[in-house]
Amino acid sequence: MRQHVNSEHLQRVTSLKTIECHTELPSTMDRARALATDPATQLPALVLASHQRKGRGRRGAGWWQPSGSLAMTFIAKLPTAGNVTGGILPLWSLACGLAVAESLQQLHPDLKPLVRWPNDIEIKGRKLAGLLVEATTTQKLLIGIGINTDGSKDDAPLALRDRLITIPDVLGASISHNDLLEILIPHIEKNISDAMSPSKRQSFLDRYKAYCSLTDTFIKIFDVVCRGTNKKVDGEIVRQETTLMGFCKGIDEAGYLLIETPHETLAVFAGSLTDPSSIWKSDVSTMS
Repeated sequence: MRQHVNSEHLQRVTSLKTIECHTELPSTMDRARALATDPATQLPALVLASHQRKGRGRRGAGWWQPSGSLAMTFIAKLPTAGNVTGGILPLWSLACGLAVAESLQQLHPDLKPLVRWPNDIEIKGRKLAGLLVEATTTQKLLIGIGINTDGSKDDAPLALRDRLITIPDVLGASISHNDLLEILIPHIEKNISDAMSPSKRQSFLDRYKAYCSLTDTFIKIFDVVCRGTNKKVDGEIVRQETTLMGFCKGIDEAGYLLIETPHETLAVFAGSLTDPSSIWKSDVSTMS
């Protein structure tokens, strides 16, 4: 079911300067990337679509979500990142994931969402939402978010039915996109700001840890880029591993995932919790 988003109200209660609402798009990220290159686009901006034909997740994965669910890309100026010369800071993805979880919890306490490093939101161990964070060459930050606010897991492709969940699966009904966006947009901005602030970062990290679904669990990560916590070589990153297994001990102040093995504790900068052979791909998908 398509929801009407009240753009005028949303602009009054948030910092948004530009809002586009589409019935259908190939991808909100693609449309946002075009807007980000247009100097006439007033930022922050938001692109929404009720249905997407060519949505995608991380590492080339397809993304399915029920038609009418919240699919969006938020566009902002790339934050000043001190000595960071380019790329996406791990903390930005964590900040956005935490913003989604906190906003859903604030809107409906019965949801009880958790964050699954680096960019998924889970309920009862099943994926409810995903994020895709990118930086453009024009110094814009694109934050794609897809949340299963409509439909049922039973509508999903067979290969995904045991992996995901929707809000109606939990609550028996959808939630208002207007109400959610009114909470979510300020949360995204605040969390990114807090994550980059030396005086507020610890508070942000503590909030993230309270929502982290992986802490103190045994996990296996694929295609790992990591560094040792007790030594540095040429700055930071010292190792690449095909797989890494150990107990998750949370995250460090840079947003790296801490994995305790029998020999050492490693800080993981990049990797996937999904076996590459299990990544779902489809020519018909519906995410940002």
